[in-house]
Amino acid sequence: MSDQGFDDGEDLLLLVARESGDGFELTFELGLRAALGSLRAVTATSPEVFDEETRTRFVQLMVTNHKTTDELIEIAERLEDQGANAEALAAWKNVLYRKRDPVSLCHFGLLAMDVGKLKEAGAAFLEAADLDPHFSLAHDYLGIWYESQGKLDQSLSHFDASLRINPSAATYILRGAVQLQLCRVADARESFDAALKLDPRNDEAYYNLAISYTHEDPATAVVLFRKAVELDPEDAGTHGEMGWALRRLNENAEAEYHLRRAIELDESDVWAHIYLGNLLWLKHDLSSSEALFKKAIDLWPDSSVPCWCLAMFYEYNDRREEAERFYQQALAIDPNDPEANKRFGIYLKDVGEKAKARTYLERALSLSPDDQSINRILVDLVEE
Repeated sequence: MSDQGFDDGEDLLLLVARESGDGFELTFELGLRAALGSLRAVTATSPEVFDEETRTRFVQLMVTNHKTTDELIEIAERLEDQGANAEALAAWKNVLYRKRDPVSLCHFGLLAMDVGKLKEAGAAFLEAADLDPHFSLAHDYLGIWYESQGKLDQSLSHFDASLRINPSAATYILRGAVQLQLCRVADARESFDAALKLDPRNDEAYYNLAISYTHEDPATAVVLFRKAVELDPEDAGTHGEMGWALRRLNENAEAEYHLRRAIELDESDVWAHIYLGNLLWLKHDLSSSEALFKKAIDLWPDSSVPCWCLAMFYEYNDRREEAERFYQQALAIDPNDPEANKRFGIYLKDVGEKAKARTYLERALSLSPDDQSINRILVDLVEE
């Protein structure tokens, strides 16, 4: 391999896949433009030859030809900009061999999260915060990391630390979202209001504030969603949630518009498919409703939610065999889904299988002890 440098900062190593009798043989060559594009093309056409060892070797070869840390950082950032996160992660790891500063550690940690290396990500963020306790971004990223682990109290403590150092709309929104998960609705609204005081045109703050009102006050939620849509008319999630809030207000024509707009903007929006499926079911467009629920299952195959939604559709349309199959499929995916247990228990109660119904309803109550409706159903079951 030549030890020459790159001519203009644009050339990278080229990963070449040559077809051989046993499949593909990988080689590396220097001095050719658009190497990353070739690298991605090989990945797309032959993922079996593009494993982690290959990516690491690719980056190590780049490191060999970039003697300074600044050059290596430039390569890492370029890979990151191109969406080559696994390769960028390897490059940032090599940066950290040379220097360990909070900014580089946070770059590495974010990429590690993106590729699923959560333990390495958390360690990097913690080290960044230890090196500079006044680096607010390290606390932001720790808040995000702890939230991803379900450790919401630790997450809040780091968002609070970040806000003490550098109050920002983004961090207030992050804190408010965690407070909503903890059912601290009033605190969450204060956080979103604080974000809007700092940035009155922040569509995410309006969106999250609207979410906090969706269940108890959909009319207020719609007002806030409208502001979010005015600021960012291309956000699929806002259209979808606004559509559902309008559905709760029986503003069905406008609800349908926003739900269809959400799917148009993002065909992978699972909730928009579920919401629109419910709305079209209400309108007795049963074939379209069924198709939307099935599409939601395709989009979210590892979730129980679209399965029990389709099961309810079949149940209420007297298609018992299909209903039972999809309730069971939902529970096979997530046996601890309280809503799936509850809905299947209600179904079994209604078809006269009381002993089985009690089993699922009691499990639902153990998983969601604050759901008083389950207690009422169990009482009715005893009295029948």
